[in-house]
Amino acid sequence: MPVLTLDQIESLCADALKRAGASDKQAAIVAEEIMDAEAEGIRNVGLGYLHLYLKHLRCGKVNPAAVPKIVKTSESTTVVDADFGFCHHAYVIAEERLIETTRAQGVGLMSIHQSSSAGVLGWFVRRLAREGLVSLMFANSSKAVAAHGGKVPFFGTNPFAMGAPRAGDEPLVIDMATASTARVNLVRAAAEGREIEPGHAIDPDGNPTTDPAAGLKGAQLPVGGPKGFGLGLMVDVLAGVLTGSNCSYEASMFANTEGGPPNVGQTIIAMDPAFFGDGFVPHMETMFSALTEGNDVRIPGARRGAERLKHEAEGVEVPETLLEQIETLAQGG
Repeated sequence: MPVLTLDQIESLCADALKRAGASDKQAAIVAEEIMDAEAEGIRNVGLGYLHLYLKHLRCGKVNPAAVPKIVKTSESTTVVDADFGFCHHAYVIAEERLIETTRAQGVGLMSIHQSSSAGVLGWFVRRLAREGLVSLMFANSSKAVAAHGGKVPFFGTNPFAMGAPRAGDEPLVIDMATASTARVNLVRAAAEGREIEPGHAIDPDGNPTTDPAAGLKGAQLPVGGPKGFGLGLMVDVLAGVLTGSNCSYEASMFANTEGGPPNVGQTIIAMDPAFFGDGFVPHMETMFSALTEGNDVRIPGARRGAERLKHEAEGVEVPETLLEQIETLAQGG
């Protein structure tokens, strides 16, 4: 199996995105985010997700020539129009202002509309944590998950994330979907002909199923039943309704080329711990020491950091079939 350095992965992605029509700026930013996902061992939204980005550029779900812009501001708030392009590009053009307003006001908020898939939310909150900020991010997505008690897809996997600075190089990063499992896990299980665990999906008739193919035709389930339903609803309100974007049930599907731009949204809330008091990082590290003492507990973000160090040193194994798929799609196949 070929082994690629992280730089090679970033170059591969940038080249493929540009050949699929993306502007240089969009391609560079999205390639960085995909490379970062690969560095942290998250293939399903790394190179494994690139095929959707390439298809969406070709069919117009993502505007290849998007020029995102800041359209409204206050002392603590920044509203960004993504111009139906990549979320990552829209975020980066306003990131500096978000950081500045947060440090000045104690709290800053960025909302993004006319946007698309956010990929790894940890990428955004990690960047802010490395600037010394605590942040929360909410991103809705196209429908895949039934409401608790429902029988049809209504919410997206609707992830949210939290990041905070730590004493070492790797920040605290909590990044989770509100579905009980990632949709790609059902896709993979169906392709491999194996069952999924109970509690992840229902079939088209609303019956619990361990058949991933039936689950893909039916709906996924929220994590923790009514609690996950509440979290998925929260994300849809904060990322969809609040930003003036589509809710999950209104958005075109991320997983195919049908329909126009999904027009989902993202909301990022950043906080400067120095504004509220002294000693945020030492106090949090004291808590983590108490949490892990005598326990086999891993602090969120630690595994990602370890994977990053490993892949920076050793590179990343990438299946030849995946590289061939990317090349075919980059050429317009």
